[in-house]
Amino acid sequence: MVVVTDPNIKIAPARSKVMSPEELLAFAQAKLPQTKASGLVLAFLMMDLGRSDRLSALIGDRSSQDLSDAILDRLDVVLRPDDRIAAVTFDEIWLVLPDLTHPQLAILAANRILDDRELRNFSVEGGSRIHPRIGIACFPGHSADLRGLIEAADVARRSAAVSEHRYSVFQPAQTGPIPDLQFQAELREAINANALELYYQPQIDLQNGTCRSAEGLIRWTRAGSEPVSAALIAEVAESSDSLHSFTIFVVNTALRHIDGLRRAGLDVRLSINLSAKLVADDDLPELVAQLLDAWNVPPAQLTLEMTESSIVKDVGRSMGILKDLKGLGVRLAMDDFGTGYSSLGHLKLFPFDELKIDQLFVKNMLRGQSDLRLVRAMIYLGHNFGMQVVAEGVEDLPTLHRLQEHNCDLAQGYVIARPMTLQTFSEWCGSPHNFSLKR
Repeated sequence: MVVVTDPNIKIAPARSKVMSPEELLAFAQAKLPQTKASGLVLAFLMMDLGRSDRLSALIGDRSSQDLSDAILDRLDVVLRPDDRIAAVTFDEIWLVLPDLTHPQLAILAANRILDDRELRNFSVEGGSRIHPRIGIACFPGHSADLRGLIEAADVARRSAAVSEHRYSVFQPAQTGPIPDLQFQAELREAINANALELYYQPQIDLQNGTCRSAEGLIRWTRAGSEPVSAALIAEVAESSDSLHSFTIFVVNTALRHIDGLRRAGLDVRLSINLSAKLVADDDLPELVAQLLDAWNVPPAQLTLEMTESSIVKDVGRSMGILKDLKGLGVRLAMDDFGTGYSSLGHLKLFPFDELKIDQLFVKNMLRGQSDLRLVRAMIYLGHNFGMQVVAEGVEDLPTLHRLQEHNCDLAQGYVIARPMTLQTFSEWCGSPHNFSLKR
């Protein structure tokens, strides 16, 4: 049941402004010609709730649904009679504010929502809360049509995630490449339908050639299209409302596969990549803990990879989140080491178990002394900070042998194996391999 911490608060039962997403879009579309003719402004607000109970919400937990209902009820009270709202997902609400005399009124509305004491005090049993952020776009100033207005509000919403004001008004300079809305919708449907796959690229122990672990790489083929790159899938998920459902899918799938491999007698760690936005999410440790409990696999069989650039934006916050993850027993890996932000200070501060040398250095290490020295230095640094070192992008035997000579711990790359399905990976682990190590 929803708990409102102030006992004097009464939530009105009427929800005259609440619509379905389809009804809201039809309402906004019908308002555009009137807005243009009258010289007034229509504001589109995209509200990210920042819910700390995302997993419960995704699986339809009753108390979580109560919280959703209470939020809509309260917004129905806070907004003007002519405004309209719709819950698009469990973590996102769209608002249409028609007939404004000035765009500044949209900011006042956003502040009224963000500062509403009753909304801030909503919680459910267990202490889950909301941390809303709002992106604002206005017609006709920011777009000439509804689709562009929604895209502009989405860009502003992402900007609001890092704004101290907790809201952001769309600025043309923010644009950059905006993910296609159809692509976002297809990705959301693919996640919900379990249409994505995790492929695995083996990592071998350079001392004995055994497969100790594998990196999980997302794969998806859109209907009637070529396979979509993992980087693009992650980018679109991170910039839309699909990030947390995408993360739940990836972590849950990896843990399910670990359980299956263990039952088949294979003691192999699996690693997955975390986006920069997730590494700054205070709710991440709780999410991982819930999924670990669900599968009851040894936490050390799961490795979470993150780039150093994703943690240096807020070192204090990142350190707390990584320590909480480490406290769960999972392994942590610093990915793409050496590509921009690397420092000895970060190696000392963060509780990483693995250091992954970026393929940029590995591929060129036999072509010049500079890259070879860098790789050698990274191996030395990793070992001195108590980490295993993994070399990525190993594509030929001479490079593999040189890494072995310099006491690198693990290697992955095409000379060993390309990414493969779980079934193929399981069979590969029990088969002779077509690479050799120096003895």
